[in-house]
Amino acid sequence: MSVNSTLTGSQIIIQTVDPLLKYSWFSQSNNYYLLHLHEIAYAFLFYQTISSFIAPMVNRLIFGERYTSIKDEKLKIDFDIHVVSMVQALISLYIIWPVLTLPFFSHNIATYQNDYCSMVSSLSAGYFVWDLIVCLKYIHIYGFQYLIHAVVALYGSLVPLMPVIQVWVPKILMYEASTPFVNINWYIMQLTSPPTASNLKPVNVPMWFNALNGVCLMAVFFVVRIVWGNIAQVMYFHQLFKYRNDMTTLKAYLSLLLAFVALVLNILNMFWFNKMLKIAKKLSSPSDKNKKRD
Repeated sequence: MSVNSTLTGSQIIIQTVDPLLKYSWFSQSNNYYLLHLHEIAYAFLFYQTISSFIAPMVNRLIFGERYTSIKDEKLKIDFDIHVVSMVQALISLYIIWPVLTLPFFSHNIATYQNDYCSMVSSLSAGYFVWDLIVCLKYIHIYGFQYLIHAVVALYGSLVPLMPVIQVWVPKILMYEASTPFVNINWYIMQLTSPPTASNLKPVNVPMWFNALNGVCLMAVFFVVRIVWGNIAQVMYFHQLFKYRNDMTTLKAYLSLLLAFVALVLNILNMFWFNKMLKIAKKLSSPSDKNKKRD
């Protein structure tokens, strides 16, 4: 089944079939939330399975006693969460490719709908439902900041199913390109830090590998979150203004709220990148003690 029965020549080129749509529980529905509900549910179950069974097994296999000896509840949960985060990032980057080249200004963001983009939004929503539940369950550990992030991310993945702003779905998920390097950096920090078990010693991670990951992290973060993030912000606001008369009041309010949320995130990204630069500068510079010896 395909919701889009009539497409223009330019739309046919970028209209990609949702391979999971045939399994819809509400295949005859015109409501995209119902039409793609199965994808949200299955994605949630997929990530829950990874979190509960696959991640602990992978961490025991790779880190051994360094993982099994952990007594700190938050640290052990973090190990498993980073595995889920890595899987989600890689899946997101893989599935956005077929629609990544959707033209910005060839489609009316107020009305354009693409089955494949709806699938991408739904699978992302399933992950963020899982993320939200984790944040609620462990709010005593992670606090409200992670809970707010989970709510905002889930909101951003559900709004396009109205449908609205679907052309932007793959463009925003490009942000995930920096996530694998963030996760690798986190694991390096755990390996090189004093372990919880007294009989274990920190692992000597090759400096070249650590440095290479750090450079990749900063470069990708800068390109996708700073450069592209701010360009996308301006273009998104422009399209909201251009198609404002084609939107229902609800679509307009929800899309505008999403724009301001994205603006806040862009500001935070610049703040985080500035911290990365300071850390990199500190690590690459000789210590004050060495300076004094010189």
